[in-house]
Amino acid sequence: MKALNKVCAKTVLEIVFAGCLKLSIPEAELILSEITLRDLQLTREVKLAKKSLVRWLALACGLISPKESRKTLIDLLEAMLELQVRDGVDPEVPEVMEKMAGIDAKYREKEKAIRYHLLQLQNAGLLERNKGKYHFAVAPFAEKKDVAASFEHVYKRKTEVSLAKIREAFKQLEHLHGR
Repeated sequence: MKALNKVCAKTVLEIVFAGCLKLSIPEAELILSEITLRDLQLTREVKLAKKSLVRWLALACGLISPKESRKTLIDLLEAMLELQVRDGVDPEVPEVMEKMAGIDAKYREKEKAIRYHLLQLQNAGLLERNKGKYHFAVAPFAEKKDVAASFEHVYKRKTEVSLAKIREAFKQLEHLHGR
């Protein structure tokens, strides 16, 4: 009977706790997008290897989490950089898959995962798709191969839009406080 009471008490607590988790800040529904930029050390060791630099960029740009164990997005980023910057190609999905298969043969059978990550980069504004071909977004007045300028433009634009809304909210608060 004592064991049953413990189980019942634990179940009641789990139900109550689960109910509390469902409560959220009402404004959370207003989120349009999120921006994550990380200030990382760019060490000499990181600069020595292409793979390390790509991982560093993905982490610094918030494309992966610090404890990320999957590497599809990193390999996709590496493939897209090689295709667009080195080869001057706007690839279709089969070309991306072929380039990624050169990194790891398992990508020959991972079309769904590759398409998912292409879409995520597209939704983040970093990639564009035109007639089935992908390329990094091009910043105004920049060359197509200047991916750094493109990333900077995307992140600055998103930051400026967010900061303008934050500034407006502070002004409204000042107004409501009679200032």
